[in-house]
Amino acid sequence: MIESRLSATAPPSSPLQIRRGQKHHDKGVEYSRADRWTKALHEFEEAVRCAPDQPRFHYGHGIALSRFDRFEEAIAAFQRELAMKPDHPPTLAEIGACHARLGRRKEGIPYLRKALNLFGGMPNHQFNLGLALLSEGKPLEAIAAFDRALALDPTYINAYRLRGLAHAINGNQQQSVQDLHAAVALDTRNYQTMLVLGTQLGKSEREREAGMLFEMAAKVAPDIALPQYFFAHFLISHHLYEMGLKHVDRAIALEPRSGEYQALRAFGLLGQGRIDESVASYRRAGELDPSSADIAGGLLFTLQHKTGVTKQDLLDAHKRWAALYRPREPKDRFAFGNDPDSGRRPRLGLVSADMHRHAVTYLVLRAFEQLGALGYEIFCYKTDRKRQDDEFSDRYKAVAASWRDVSDLDDDQLAALIAEQGVDVLFDLSGHTHGCRLTLFAQRAAPVQLSWAGYVGTIGLDTYDGLIADPVEAPPCDDEYYVEPIIRLPDCYVCYQPPLRAPDVGPLPFLESGVFTFGCFNRPAKLNAEVARAWARILERVPNGRILLVYGGLQEPTTQEAVYMILENGGLSRERVDLIGESDQQKLLQAYVERIDLALDPFPYSGGVTTLEAMWMGVPVVTMVGETFAGRHSATHLTAAGLSHFCTYSVEDYVELAVGWAERPQELASLRLRLREQVASSPLNDPVRFGNNLSTALMGLWKDWCDQRAVIHGEG
Repeated sequence: MIESRLSATAPPSSPLQIRRGQKHHDKGVEYSRADRWTKALHEFEEAVRCAPDQPRFHYGHGIALSRFDRFEEAIAAFQRELAMKPDHPPTLAEIGACHARLGRRKEGIPYLRKALNLFGGMPNHQFNLGLALLSEGKPLEAIAAFDRALALDPTYINAYRLRGLAHAINGNQQQSVQDLHAAVALDTRNYQTMLVLGTQLGKSEREREAGMLFEMAAKVAPDIALPQYFFAHFLISHHLYEMGLKHVDRAIALEPRSGEYQALRAFGLLGQGRIDESVASYRRAGELDPSSADIAGGLLFTLQHKTGVTKQDLLDAHKRWAALYRPREPKDRFAFGNDPDSGRRPRLGLVSADMHRHAVTYLVLRAFEQLGALGYEIFCYKTDRKRQDDEFSDRYKAVAASWRDVSDLDDDQLAALIAEQGVDVLFDLSGHTHGCRLTLFAQRAAPVQLSWAGYVGTIGLDTYDGLIADPVEAPPCDDEYYVEPIIRLPDCYVCYQPPLRAPDVGPLPFLESGVFTFGCFNRPAKLNAEVARAWARILERVPNGRILLVYGGLQEPTTQEAVYMILENGGLSRERVDLIGESDQQKLLQAYVERIDLALDPFPYSGGVTTLEAMWMGVPVVTMVGETFAGRHSATHLTAAGLSHFCTYSVEDYVELAVGWAERPQELASLRLRLREQVASSPLNDPVRFGNNLSTALMGLWKDWCDQRAVIHGEG
């Protein structure tokens, strides 16, 4: 037992004593890291003998004593440490752990709680707290502690084991079995079990744990393609394209005949903006698996970004996909038993994975809120449980007669639910994007089916009774390029939800910096050599100009290099381009305030919500109006906001307009200060006006169905 010289009257250690104590302490740390605890304990004892008034020395001594189960002595050492550092989280936690190991759990729990309240990032002590709580008969509190431990370290085997026990005690057998299997998988390094459990965890919104299991599976089975593919899929889905592509390339090297692996590679390349390579990979995937509608569907979205793609190209590709996709003949739209009263408001159903903070929600939520105020009954069907509900989800729930997570329902079950709830008009808010239920719409689940806002053009299926657009987004002359009838609203086809906590619009940054900064916050997939050539021509004429690109994933070196290569292929030097990897909306909005003078729209795939956010922050957008639906988003938003003069129809005019505004900074500064109010008072931001327009269209569609049904049934 070390006799402490700590007291109110004891003289402080001399510099020589402190140096000697530090040497012993450092040796103790070295021995402990080598798991040579007998020698470590000796050195820590010597450190305390030399300089007992120095912090850290008693903590090291207590740790070493604990390794030999000398818990009472360890507590005394830790208490001496606390005398010098009263709120030291590791010391508090170790005292709690020692008490628990001595069977004094009630004494130990407060120490552990205090330590973890001060600093929660200690997975071993989160585990110790969980163990103590479980021993005290508090399984729910224990589960919460084990959850925190696993969030910090998803490979913590014992945390899985004891959480599984806690779940069993609490009556949740399914969760218990999952956790116990996870522990076995980690313990035995069985990659197949890891993949199964990772998939189950992903479905249960435990993404971090799922990712760690996929990573471990890839490591323990480096010469098997499947775990490489699973981990690559996880990485690419989380915008970690560089590492994801390395793993999918490894999977392809091991199993080169897999169309599924080639399709994932294509999706990763799309994320980096390597469009031609992405299209080539999708086409290779289609050659390997020509019957796969999923692969054919993946190509559709990528083609929207490709320079030179025509409206006819897109229509043909979507029709080819539809020929593969339709699972069976659809239900006759007049075979539904819905009440055919054209005077009543139809019941509306929303099918989407994106009823949360998402671009689609920014475009449609206020419209549905207004329809609810007009007396429409709305039924929400959430198709992906992994998407976390948030304040926007709460707004859908507030306006809905029913909100259901239908992730586990197959198409027949979901169609039965929709029929049971008497939905008359079913909205597809996803199209060919993640979480879609296209097979549901292909077999027809309601008398009227509409596509809106979730996709960029025709779906390709003839079971849709309309695609909601406006005269700018889909001009009447383009009707032949859509399988669906176009439902044109008079002002604009979306109702914008501005950012809830947007910073104030600031002055034009150029006036202070003297550098004119053009901005583009669109995903790299929208960039190409033609865009780069136009931007290079702009910067040639704006000598003090720079371009700032901001998007999630741009922090990755290979993604940065891919973007720079695209730009340099168009003659734009990387020396005049800044890249920032960021996806947090508040930080993006602040970047407009601090950095951006004028926004440049990409083409042929233009900005959507990015254009709306730029305008809300006082930054107008120069766009070149494209021929396709995807190429006309900015044009319709600018037109609705009274900024149609920012729409151009040739590269020459695009360049001239951008340069012209750069040469008139005072005029641009004046526009900046009034633009938010201009957008706020425009049809884009008028939910009452928009809701009435949409209601008129819906009542017309419903009346048409009722009238046609009456004729078919001989009731007209």
